[in-house]
Amino acid sequence: MKTMTPGERFMRCLNFESVDRIPVMDFGYWRETIDAWHKQGLPAEVDSTEEVERYFGCDRGFETNLVNYWSDNGPVGIEWRAWPRWTQEVIAETEDTITYGGEVGIITESKHGESIPFQSKYPVENMDDFNRLVVPRLIGSDKTRITPSFAPMLQRAHDEKQAVGAWIDGFFAWPRELLGPENLLISYYDDPELIHEIQKQHMQFVKDWVDMVWEVTPLDYVCFFEDMAYNHGCFISPKTFDEFMMPYYHELVAYLRSKGVKKVLVDSDGNSVQLTDKLVEAGADGHYPLEINSGSFPEEIRKRHPKLALIGGINKLVLAQDRAAIDKELSKLPPLLEKGGYIPALDHRVQPDVPMANYQYYIERKRAIMEKYCY
Repeated sequence: MKTMTPGERFMRCLNFESVDRIPVMDFGYWRETIDAWHKQGLPAEVDSTEEVERYFGCDRGFETNLVNYWSDNGPVGIEWRAWPRWTQEVIAETEDTITYGGEVGIITESKHGESIPFQSKYPVENMDDFNRLVVPRLIGSDKTRITPSFAPMLQRAHDEKQAVGAWIDGFFAWPRELLGPENLLISYYDDPELIHEIQKQHMQFVKDWVDMVWEVTPLDYVCFFEDMAYNHGCFISPKTFDEFMMPYYHELVAYLRSKGVKKVLVDSDGNSVQLTDKLVEAGADGHYPLEINSGSFPEEIRKRHPKLALIGGINKLVLAQDRAAIDKELSKLPPLLEKGGYIPALDHRVQPDVPMANYQYYIERKRAIMEKYCY
């Protein structure tokens, strides 16, 4: 079989087609992980997710081939979400934390590491907040969203013959960003009009944004960000999904396909086994990252949906153990690889307690296993 380009290889894997080899990729590395590895022999100049990928001979991760991805230093490429960004100002500071206020709400961040910030107030509490703060900032056709970092990003993708994708906030994730998780769940019952208005406006924003992006480059795939499950299942019922998400997914996915988008992937942490029923109905072609400790076993999802492409499904916590544990975790890959449509990857970023030697061993063993399944 002829050698394929990275873009061909990735897209054909998602399409259950034969490939010269399966991509070797993961979901990145925490900043603390890279810092720890510098003390274990990682060269000082290897200091970002992309540089670490190259150092270990991995393929460029599909989430870093997005026109609007979140790099180690924040968002780059083409701005999405509210633009110009909401104002924020420091309202409190301690030795360990810093708290921001302003239009963004109230957010407390740790000064040490990349722990998830605690948000105690969100931008939107009612329809007036939405119309005042959000609507004027969601003009998808605004070309000032295209930052200077985008041109070299796109040129590199074209030079390397990568598939090009885009990040899209999903119809659970976006209202959650505006209202917060608790207020969103309450608003499904207490203020459904607000939720539907958010969804309609968001759908039009994405259409306009994609149109603007398409003037510069076509998109091979899109990644919907949802994160709408925890370790026991989905945060909302199938009925709520049908009412507040399904109609918007159907219309937007149809629009994306009419533009030429080939694959629709949906990202959700947590136990997403039952959620995949709705994702497939909504139009998803693939799902990731398949968090093992939450119960998202790829074997179960594959039984439910034989033609749903899967990415992830390798327990990230195992890499902090020994080589025997890594071998045991990787031993589950062959039956999945035999059926195609699967790219094995860790189920989230590599954690700081993972020794660099363990990660190198894991990459070498995974690569050796996958070489036998170039179907």
